[in-house]
Amino acid sequence: MPAQGWQDQGGVRYREKELRQHEAAQVTGAFRENQVNRLRVGLIGCGAAASWHASVLAGMDEVQVVGLVEPNEANLERMRKRVPSLANAPAFAESGELYRAVEVDAVTIVTPHTLHYPQILEALEHGAHVLVEKPMVCDPAHAREIEARASASGLTVMVNYQRRLDPAYNYVRDAIANGDIGELRTVSINCGQSWDKYTREGWRQVPELSGGGMLMDTGSHMVHVLLWLADQQPARVTARVDYLGRPVDINSYTTITFADGAQGQLTVLGDLPATWIESVFVAGTEGVLRYENDPTRPWGTGHVHHYKDGGIVEPLSLEWRTSAEPVWVQVIRGEAENPTPPSMAVRVAELTAAIYRSAEEGRTLDLAEAVAS
Repeated sequence: MPAQGWQDQGGVRYREKELRQHEAAQVTGAFRENQVNRLRVGLIGCGAAASWHASVLAGMDEVQVVGLVEPNEANLERMRKRVPSLANAPAFAESGELYRAVEVDAVTIVTPHTLHYPQILEALEHGAHVLVEKPMVCDPAHAREIEARASASGLTVMVNYQRRLDPAYNYVRDAIANGDIGELRTVSINCGQSWDKYTREGWRQVPELSGGGMLMDTGSHMVHVLLWLADQQPARVTARVDYLGRPVDINSYTTITFADGAQGQLTVLGDLPATWIESVFVAGTEGVLRYENDPTRPWGTGHVHHYKDGGIVEPLSLEWRTSAEPVWVQVIRGEAENPTPPSMAVRVAELTAAIYRSAEEGRTLDLAEAVAS
């Protein structure tokens, strides 16, 4: 019986890591035969959140998944079971092994937040386009560096802020941008999940990996939505953050004054006694918009009510939310504009950092001053 940490294959003894490299080498050749005219994509991170990305990419004719990167064997096995078409995809414990073993045009990065920064830079250094889960990075300085590197390289870095692709949210954004509600007065966003309950055992409540709590995780989506809908530069930020005895933040309450005078409110709750509730209230001088997610399918397209000219408009023909992967491929091919580029991720990182700092220092922050310091 082989010693612990070793396995036998074909009469040859391998350490477990070496065995995986050996197995990958056996199937890499077969994958290369099918790569002509297809975007060769590596999946970095095969945990629970990565399964959706993997299933979408595996079903796209214009994409060839050429490798999986995952140091946890249980996660890797779970991925293969959930996406059977990837059962024979070569697997690697580290991203560097992927780049050395196969030719990669692009990668998805679905890993703990603080790992995104080095993994994105590594991808750009290897000439690979990137689709990265939110947040792009946790540190505003890192976000600005990635923005500069991506711009200089001509490569696409797209952040998976999927609400940017939600028809309901786009209806709200278009109504604001087109002046349908007059001059913008306020944008109020409320998002709550039973996040604390379901993240206590995982990396999301480990600050060294998560970079923060509910605000850095689900809250990053809502920070993005606030900036996108208002389309104004935040000027002042006042925030309170509650940790509730956890190592990371659970609840946060933020008031934002935008440079053009509009007000923003952002409430992010991680101890909600419900799975997921999300709502947006937008008021202008000539109309009001309300968005609410469907609690029976919170991951799908929500509902919108548009109060205008004394009546209520409820758009009923909104399509289902589009996945990021097909849009990402279109952006890479020059067929579409990047809906969530690094420049937006920079703004998200700066505002998120200001929220944490305002809460920590117990004062209102001037955002320009906070960014400069």
